[in-house]
Amino acid sequence: MARGLSREQSKEKNLKKQGGNKGNTEGLTPQARAERDAAAMAAKKAAKDAQKAELAASSAEGAAAVAEMEKRKAAQRQAKNDRKLDNFNPQLAKAAKNAGKK
Repeated sequence: MARGLSREQSKEKNLKKQGGNKGNTEGLTPQARAERDAAAMAAKKAAKDAQKAELAASSAEGAAAVAEMEKRKAAQRQAKNDRKLDNFNPQLAKAAKNAGKK
């Protein structure tokens, strides 16, 4: 008797699994999606650049703050490149670090 209930539950579970598209639900091609995302990122970058320019033009403190942000970002990029080298070839990274100390 329990077999029938189990069968019904299994059917319902499988119907739930099969229903619904989990992939591209927007109906866009990969190229169209890439163009849309690129446009969104360009708009975001333009807004951020305008915000930085406004802060830099506001006062000397604002210009110093922008310079500090740029310096911090440069340090982050350098650290990321160093980690990439460490992950790619740890022995080469260790040799480069030791050569820098001497």
